[in-house]
Amino acid sequence: MGAEETACAAGGDPARAPARTEGGLALKPVVAAFDFDGTLSEGVSGLRFFHQVVGTPRYAWFWVRRLPSLFAYGRRWRHEESLDRINRHIFRGLPVAEVAAAADYYWRHTLPRYLAPECMARLHAHLARGDRCVIVSRGYELYLHPWARSLGIGDVISTRLEVGPDGRLTGAMPEPSCDGEHKPARLLRLLGPRENYELYAYGDGPGDFALLAAADCAFVRHGRGFKPWRAAAT
Repeated sequence: MGAEETACAAGGDPARAPARTEGGLALKPVVAAFDFDGTLSEGVSGLRFFHQVVGTPRYAWFWVRRLPSLFAYGRRWRHEESLDRINRHIFRGLPVAEVAAAADYYWRHTLPRYLAPECMARLHAHLARGDRCVIVSRGYELYLHPWARSLGIGDVISTRLEVGPDGRLTGAMPEPSCDGEHKPARLLRLLGPRENYELYAYGDGPGDFALLAAADCAFVRHGRGFKPWRAAAT
């Protein structure tokens, strides 16, 4: 059994995987790519962030007026179309400093309540082993970047919002949201040639399948932890 197969057979847990050497030489470096919503956390972080930004009365009214768009966003149906409508309604015209302040409160005080401890333990195990960890999420960079930095993670691939010349959000995205096929494409842009590293990937649903398919060791959320993706999919 090769080193990669042995590590995958250990359930992807770096704490239980053998030392990654061959003939006394270290093997390729490991990159561990983690989805966020439904993988490291429970639920959809973007929906809670909308609430944080606009407050309860407006958020409740938004649910009444935009229920189809919000439901489609949560379920990933017509995702880009739904997200575009939501972004324009929630963010258009808001000063970026105001939204950044809401994001700062959100990642410090709200986000931690929804983290999945067993799944976060897998992230911390990769960090402890010295692996390069990357958050790859359709969540918003405004809160995911500072949250990741607080853990010592410098690489975050996420959904960005466009800022106009007046310092206000336009409600548009400068590029498609970080979901589906965009996840491995943007990860490859960040990391460079695929043959230079061993990729672990963690996700929870269809929006992550393209990322999982690109990995050497792929794991899907199962209960409180993870199970091998290909085994789970058969």
